[in-house]
Amino acid sequence: MKTIFALPLLALGLAACETYPPYGQPYPPGGPSPEATYRAIGTEPFWDLEIGRDMVFTDRGDNMRVVQPTPRPINGVAGEIYRTPRIEANVVHARCSDGMSDRVYPDTVQVRVDGREYRGCGATVAFFGQVGEDGQPNYPGSGAMTLTGTNWRVVAINGRPTPPQNFYMNFIPDRIGAKFGCNSLGAGYSVAGSVLTAGAVMATRMACPDMTFETQGSAILARPMNISGGGDRMRLANSAGTIDLVRAEQAR
Repeated sequence: MKTIFALPLLALGLAACETYPPYGQPYPPGGPSPEATYRAIGTEPFWDLEIGRDMVFTDRGDNMRVVQPTPRPINGVAGEIYRTPRIEANVVHARCSDGMSDRVYPDTVQVRVDGREYRGCGATVAFFGQVGEDGQPNYPGSGAMTLTGTNWRVVAINGRPTPPQNFYMNFIPDRIGAKFGCNSLGAGYSVAGSVLTAGAVMATRMACPDMTFETQGSAILARPMNISGGGDRMRLANSAGTIDLVRAEQAR
């Protein structure tokens, strides 16, 4: 499995060998912005951290979510450090690859949550909309945000009802976090009209007694999917089969 690596590889806290344009002050002197202005992501497990008025950390592998008020950043030698009772984030201005795409991020980020360490890449929120998964600039009108911020419960795969636990698809900015009963899956994605296309799928490697749903669901994710439905229900379909979903808060 690919893992996150930094370009160049630097110990967090050391000065970067290259300099990059400063972000300026993400938060005004009077306090942080009410909206997230910075985002970090990682894999193994899939996680993300948004920094705005609050620091919001989500581990997509087990759906753990931790929220802490954003403190004033400590300006280190190579970047910013944020420390709260439960979350500590160390942002180093050294280029980073997420190991899943050709996108190169301006920052390497180390996060510690309740004593557990996570490593990944970060940038301003605007960066995620400006640079595509292929590393090239996005252009106005490219529709990668249609499903962003929605969470779905998978209720059936190929018409067969799924168990109530561990079947979901979550759409965070430009990435899908999914589980079809066993392993955690993650991929970049794009939406063009009513067609959803997932990038290369990364997965944990657990062996489960019955992996039929995961095998079928992964096969569907591997090809462009037609989106149908509306409101609280959605169907993804292609020649490999169908995935039926309801919004997470509507699932029973």
